[in-house]
Order: sequence, then C-alpha cells, then structure tokens
Amino acid sequence: MNGFFSGMSFRAQLAGWSMIAAAMIVPMFLMVVLGRSEPIDRISVYGCYAAPNAPALLIRDDAIHIIEPAKRKFSYVAGASKTSYQLSVKPALALSRQPDGRYIFVDRDGVGYFWPLLPANGKNRNRVRHPEEYAGQFKVAAIGGTVLYTRTAEPHACRDDF
Repeated sequence: MNGFFSGMSFRAQLAGWSMIAAAMIVPMFLMVVLGRSEPIDRISVYGCYAAPNAPALLIRDDAIHIIEPAKRKFSYVAGASKTSYQLSVKPALALSRQPDGRYIFVDRDGVGYFWPLLPANGKNRNRVRHPEEYAGQFKVAAIGGTVLYTRTAEPHACRDDF
C-alpha cells in the first residue's frame, strides 16, 4: 500500500487515497441520483392495439383485456427498465401460432412477461428513453419469435362492452 505513495507523509497518503476514492464514488453517486428514469403515466398506454393474425388488446386502467370470446384479462404495470420502458404483465401469457396462422394467448411457465414499449421507427434503436418517445407500439412474446402490436383507431378492433 505504501509503494504507491512511498516517501510521503501519512497526511499526504491519506489525502491521495481520499482523492482516488472520491474520483470513484462521486460518479457512481451522480449516476444513481441523476440517472433515474422519469415515470411513465399509465394513461399514455391506454387504447386498442392490434397485430396481424393476433387477438386485439384493449388496455385500460384496470387491466389488459384480450378481445376474444373468453374475455380474459391480465394485470400490467407500465414502467421503466434498465434501458427502456416496458409493460410488465402477469400472468405469463405468450402468443402461440396455430395451424391456420392465427395467434392465441396461452399460459406459460413463469411469473410474468415484459413487453418493451417502442419509439417511432428510426429512433433510438427500438428503445424508448423518455416517456414522450412512446409511439403506440410494443412487442409481445410469441413462441418462436415476437409479435408487434400497434395502437389502432379502427372502431371494430376493440369492443367496448366489458
């Protein structure tokens, strides 16, 4: 330990080690304090979402409703992840492609899934870095890939009879 500061007084060694420690601790402290993501308002993800050959999803305050005869619904939280924003959904449901080419939601092992929210095409390599960048699209886990859901204004995509 003294090799680095050899020939220096204890006071100078203490000052030197203090500067080295501060140089490592201060940036970490600033990343923790200033690096916090801004919370995303749940209302920004409300709406009707559609994907090719998949059931429509109606996102409301209480739950995500699958537009299907069984009228299943599941809980969600819109929030920040380490690198982007996402919907954390429970229970773990994934899309499964059927022989006719259509997708249905099936139960999977696990507690839940994370569906990444996406910005407009060409921005930030498919990562929403600020809630205002959300462009009304997210990816849903599918067996063998992912399915892109997009917010739609199509009046028949989601029924309002829940």
